[in-house]
Amino acid sequence: ITGEEIILNRSDILELIFSFEGSILTEENYGYDQARMIWNGVWDKHPALIAFCESISDIQKAINFSRDQNLLVAVRGGGHSISGKSTCDGGIIIDLSRMRKSSMDLQRKTATVQPGCTLFDLDSKTLPYGYVVPAGVVSHTGIAGLTLGGGIGSLMRMYGLTIDNLRSVEIITADGVIRKASANENPDLFWGVRGGGGNFGIVTSFEYNLKPLKNGEVIVGVRLYDLKYANEIWDFYYDYTEDMPSEVMLNAGMWNVSQDEGYFFLGAMFLGNENRAEEALKTIRNFGKPVSDSLSKKKFIDHQQIADKRNAHYRKYYIKGRQIDEYNPKMTQALMERWGYAEGRFDTMRVVRFGGAISEVGETETAWVGRNAKWDIEVGGHWTDPNKTEEYIQWGRDYWKALTPYCAERIYINELMDENQKFVATSYGKNYKRLVELKNKYDPKNLFQLNGNIKPTV
Repeated sequence: ITGEEIILNRSDILELIFSFEGSILTEENYGYDQARMIWNGVWDKHPALIAFCESISDIQKAINFSRDQNLLVAVRGGGHSISGKSTCDGGIIIDLSRMRKSSMDLQRKTATVQPGCTLFDLDSKTLPYGYVVPAGVVSHTGIAGLTLGGGIGSLMRMYGLTIDNLRSVEIITADGVIRKASANENPDLFWGVRGGGGNFGIVTSFEYNLKPLKNGEVIVGVRLYDLKYANEIWDFYYDYTEDMPSEVMLNAGMWNVSQDEGYFFLGAMFLGNENRAEEALKTIRNFGKPVSDSLSKKKFIDHQQIADKRNAHYRKYYIKGRQIDEYNPKMTQALMERWGYAEGRFDTMRVVRFGGAISEVGETETAWVGRNAKWDIEVGGHWTDPNKTEEYIQWGRDYWKALTPYCAERIYINELMDENQKFVATSYGKNYKRLVELKNKYDPKNLFQLNGNIKPTV
């Protein structure tokens, strides 16, 4: 795929449309403008075709058509790509959102889902039975992109990343062939899809191990503090989380509500034996004087929807992240110096502790990098006024220019925003060479390039 302009033959398009079980839209069709939108409204792109797949056969046909026509391909599950990689100009969106079937095998303690499922779809299936698949924190996120990028979330310190609970996938590679990948079948491909993003094909089925979550409940909540105590809270957070037990998760961050209202939050969760909860959370409960405290037992499925409104569809987002290996107080200074309020822009940031079960997996056992990182930081903002987009994107870039010296040259690949391919290569570190070998084997012409791209060398 070179990026050169091509002209599609109308008869070829019609042949694809008539062979499809799902539907295919062009810009001439009613509903095209709504269908081309993705979660991050910063990206206003116009694909030539939008293929709504309803079967594995549809996906194969869309892949084969795109490859034969030398057409730029964007793959869309939940459409949550911060960096806009689930859409494109002039190419094809292969949309998987109608493929949302799921099943459970309680005897084997596994769940199998199609690639159009959201986190809410999966949680709704498993939690009534007292099981969960560790995943993300916004319920309308697509499970496919989240998993392929690694899958960080509130359960990861106890149960690992989403990919650490992945048993197998079925995937259609660039040649249109359906392959199964697991520890025993195509293990090289299975290694690559666990953190290598959508570089190797379109996954049509994910099989996960289930983890116990008694009654579908957790002890969880948010303690809100006045922002004037931010420096003190940051010191507490980094000191406490350095050695906290794996059964405790503690996030920290800040929100702007208005020019005169903003909060610092500590988001805590306990996943161990309930009898130990009070002792495990005592230090957090006793810290500072919060303006509110919601830490209590809750249904996990309800907790998973708390962040949905703050991450609503079609707003314009500039958000990115980095991993942190060691805390430098100068980062907090740089963060606080630039924190403020801008009319119409909702700023948000959070830091989450890695470690626990994440670091029990070796750095090269999966493609995902950052097993030994201590924290992950994400900073950004969102707005609705298109006239402010250029100004606010520059604000985000300037902010990150100040923070970058205190972060690792490494990123959770699902937090990419506008980084280039060279940074992706740097971020994957010693895993990158092996990823390139896989790309050369399964997608040598880089059909699947709209992602954290692994550039083939053949």
